Amino acid sequence: MLIAGWSLTKMCNLHCIHCYSASGKPNPDELTTKEAFLVADKLKEGGVIAVNFGGGECALREDFIDICSYLDGLGIKISYTTNGTVFPLIEPHLGLFHDIGVSIDFADPAKHDWFRGGRGVFDKAVGTIEELVSRGVDTEMVTCLTKMNCEIDELEKLFALSRSLDVDYWRLNRFRANGRGIAMQDDLSLSKDDLREAYGFLAGKMQEGSSVPDPLYRAAYGGRYFIPGDPSGHSAFRILANGEVTPSVFLSVSGGNIREKDLDDILDSQVFRNIRERSPQGKCVACPSYDHCQGGDAGASYLEYGHFNGPDPLCWLEKDDERPLVEKASGEKWNVHELYLCTVYVPMRGGLHT
Repeated sequence: MLIAGWSLTKMCNLHCIHCYSASGKPNPDELTTKEAFLVADKLKEGGVIAVNFGGGECALREDFIDICSYLDGLGIKISYTTNGTVFPLIEPHLGLFHDIGVSIDFADPAKHDWFRGGRGVFDKAVGTIEELVSRGVDTEMVTCLTKMNCEIDELEKLFALSRSLDVDYWRLNRFRANGRGIAMQDDLSLSKDDLREAYGFLAGKMQEGSSVPDPLYRAAYGGRYFIPGDPSGHSAFRILANGEVTPSVFLSVSGGNIREKDLDDILDSQVFRNIRERSPQGKCVACPSYDHCQGGDAGASYLEYGHFNGPDPLCWLEKDDERPLVEKASGEKWNVHELYLCTVYVPMRGGLHT
């Protein structure tokens, strides 16, 4: 199974301080509508079963729904991650989407608006979630976990908010210092202790047998997995707005441009082979969790060391630490991001959706 992330545009109506793609203005060389349709054909031919559209704010492109409709016609499931301010643009077309994730990083409106760079953003995001839930859309509240919101009191407030909104999942992505976030990394970057305590909190909220794509979380607190290690470069890749294809949503290093190459050739490029052929380094060599963790977050490893081999820069575990039960999932039911992103799902309302 292959999942494609697609940053269809760098256009965005906000100016989030952590943005991994430094979105704002569209690039002049973004794929045209015709090229996007051809890309969709290549995705279908290459075996892609789902696409997640993410930032920029894709719905700001006038052809976004046309492209989604084309993908839907090909039988490809569509996931959308949004800042929550563009609901009127997608409202007539909610049936196209397998799931929609709406970003909320603080339960306090003023903090969230500051973090996202716009007034009234929190209220719009909450309103969007309420509309999606009321219409039966598989809905996630998505949080970027940073130094600013990783303390237990902040996480308790976010957890309470996600429960009050009755979302299907609360999904958390830890901050990686790239894009606009590079300039803010001293304020946003997590320490090992920060992540350990935050993940310990989340473990107390997790349902038994939950699937967790982040391998470091699994190694410390248990859970099921679909892909050993990080899905990046294995079951997942990302298409940038100009057609370059990267193995991880948090990286810009490319295996080729899908305008010019078939998907099979890109996935066989050196950077994709490197991420699939990780070898243990440092404390990973003697780690009892390596068979399913495989060095943790591959993108974080590359940003820190210039290679994918780990160990995860935020791994606090030592070889003699007690390890929990970790099991491979059956593969019968899955959410798009379980096969796409090194992330943590906290189920809020029950089972998986396909």
